[in-house]
Amino acid sequence: MSISVDEIKWLAKLSKLDFDDERAAAFSGDFDEIVEFADRINSQIAGDTTKIREVGGSEIAFADLRKDEVKESLPVEKVTSNVVSEGGYFTVRRVVK
Repeated sequence: MSISVDEIKWLAKLSKLDFDDERAAAFSGDFDEIVEFADRINSQIAGDTTKIREVGGSEIAFADLRKDEVKESLPVEKVTSNVVSEGGYFTVRRVVK
């Protein structure tokens, strides 16, 4: 399956990217290689996920987890005593315009 330059430009527009004709043509070849690689992986696995190696952490047994315990927390007045607070909440500057 080959992706056309027009399809690359359409995807770039959706992604708010700006590709000129030359860059879109170059990316079209790269995109085809990526799709081909993904298809090759999918065809080798074909629903059998045992062939996928586990990436990441080890499994933790449920018995190894700590027990949930309710503990008393600090009073709001003490937590907010060194900061500007409003109604028990921390007041922060607005970041989003």
